[in-house]
Amino acid sequence: MLFLLEADGHAPLPVTSQHLLTELYPESLPFRSYPQLKLKSKNLLMEDWDRAAPDPARYLYQPSPKHHPFMGLDKFSAGRLHQMRSGKSDLRAHPSLANDTPTTCPSCLSAPETFEHAILRCSAKEQARTRHLQGVLDVGPDAPVWSSAALLGALSHFIKSTATAFPPGMFSRPTSSASSISSRSSNVVSFGYFMSVHES
Repeated sequence: MLFLLEADGHAPLPVTSQHLLTELYPESLPFRSYPQLKLKSKNLLMEDWDRAAPDPARYLYQPSPKHHPFMGLDKFSAGRLHQMRSGKSDLRAHPSLANDTPTTCPSCLSAPETFEHAILRCSAKEQARTRHLQGVLDVGPDAPVWSSAALLGALSHFIKSTATAFPPGMFSRPTSSASSISSRSSNVVSFGYFMSVHES
């Protein structure tokens, strides 16, 4: 969040949308403390955001004025998670520019490749799941993984080791066997060299 100083050079004010400034700091009200102004600014922004650009019904994760903890991961992992959470990723069951692609998971060929399936259910990724995701049992909006730096780090390693939701053509997509996933490990390891996890 950005801040402005008042005319006397004191008491920084949170910067908000211009049409909300009157509500944030009307001249008729007495001086407010900075914590009060910051809380009021956040609440106004979230209410205005919800009115102007409501989330689509498919988006289950509530917006927040704070950075999501997974933004402490490397940019590539954070980007994959943003896309998968929004339902607009390279997973087969997510709508994209190429919406004529079959939705079946290319790794196990047994179910649509949704976010939950790709992370928690795909049988072809069971070995990687056992290795990396012992503590990750849910990826829903209230799942513990979204507030745990350790679990987010594990999820990042899983995504990179299995090339989950990687852009098409970045590496060859897995076929319907666990061995095909492990056979690409050398490529993924070299790619992961410059994608180390930075926990917040």
